[in-house]
Formats: sequence, C-alpha cells, structure tokens
Amino acid sequence: MSHVSVPENLAPIIEQPEEEVSRLEIGGTWDLVLFMGETPSAFSLLPAILDKASTSAVIAPVDDYDWLPLGLERQIRGEVKGRGVEIVFPRTFCTLSPVGIHSIDEFARQFGAPSLRVETERGEVESVEVLRGAPCGSTDYMAEELPGTSVDEAGARAGTLVQIYPCLASRRVDRHFEDAPIHVAGHIAKRAIEKALKEE
Repeated sequence: MSHVSVPENLAPIIEQPEEEVSRLEIGGTWDLVLFMGETPSAFSLLPAILDKASTSAVIAPVDDYDWLPLGLERQIRGEVKGRGVEIVFPRTFCTLSPVGIHSIDEFARQFGAPSLRVETERGEVESVEVLRGAPCGSTDYMAEELPGTSVDEAGARAGTLVQIYPCLASRRVDRHFEDAPIHVAGHIAKRAIEKALKEE
C-alpha cells in the first residue's frame, strides 16, 4: 500500500496538470487506486496521475458534487477508458457496490453501501452487526448508537445518526441530483436498517 498526497491550495483551473503531477512521487503497479480528490481542481489531475501509475482500476468517490461536475466526470471516464482503466465515481462513497471488476469488488465487499444484521427484542433494536460499512466509519457509529431504539423509529434514527457523524459528504443541495450528498448518506443508512429488519 502506498500513499501520495495531492498538493494543497491547487489553482481553481489547472492548465498543465502534467506539470503539477510531475512533482509527485508516483510510480509502481497497483491492483487498485483509491483517489480521494477533495477539492474541485484535484479531479482534473487524475488522468495525469494515471499516466504515471500503473493500474487497471480506480475508485474516485465524490462527496461534494461541486468537486466533480458531470461533464468533467464524462471527460475523465473517456480519457482513462482508452488506457484500459476501469473507474467508478460513487456519489457518495457509501453508495459503492460491487460492479463486476475484481479489484473494485474486493474493496466493495468491505466498504461501501452498508449491509447490516439486526437483532431485536420486545420491539426494540438489541444489536446491529456491520457486514459492510461506509468507508468514513458512520455505519459503525450508527450501529453502536442504535440499540435501544424502537423498531418503528430505527430507520429514521439510523439516517439521523449518519448525518451527525463527521462525514465528508456535502450539505449543499446539488441541482442535478436535487438533494445534498449528506442526505443521500442518511437515506442509504435508513434503507439498510429497514432491509435488515425485514430479514431478521
């Protein structure tokens, strides 16, 4: 496992991404690249980074939709596809699910869209086991806090707990998706609990 930090204080528009990336110590071959581009201009560096890194799969989560407009996503996807690189852009990170690409699926078996096992007793949640959790840790937090909640309120409380966890998901409503990423994360947790309750 290797870690490379993207420079802080990047310009809003990067005219020569290759020049910016040339200063980074990138090299080697990886089964999977996890790209955490947490600024609007960081994503524009991704194709140049992949010119220096040998990989066939990339997970590039988008927790603020302003970081990666849909047009830029399409452009990056087209550029890296021509290089034999499969890339996914989960919006938000906790929407990641297996996609049929081995290295991405291996990661997604552990981290991504929450999968839970719930036990109840006398109309209350007794325990929550995390089978797969959000990479930020919000699923584990929710699982610890939910016991003692009535079954009828468990879904709504799960969504609230995820939203008060220090998640990176933006609170700004995106015009294309008509919701804020943090609300998406809350809805995902709510559905995961409701599904687990049905399967109990």
